[in-house]
Amino acid sequence: MVSFRSLIVGVALTAAHVMAVFTPAQLADGIDQLASKAQALQPIANSITLINAPLIVIGLGPFPVYCPSSTVP
Repeated sequence: MVSFRSLIVGVALTAAHVMAVFTPAQLADGIDQLASKAQALQPIANSITLINAPLIVIGLGPFPVYCPSSTVP
């Protein structure tokens, strides 16, 4: 079983490596892109209701199902 402490240490070490690889401008751009993508998802998230949430889980909801192993586009 993985302890919480080892998980935090692993995340910290990974974050330190990522910070060393990217420049501050690249990190800021990445955060800006992530924020804009999150804002674009807000209307979609607001459309999820108590009725269609279980349908989404089983793949029958209002959103297309993505299956990377499928050959259908």
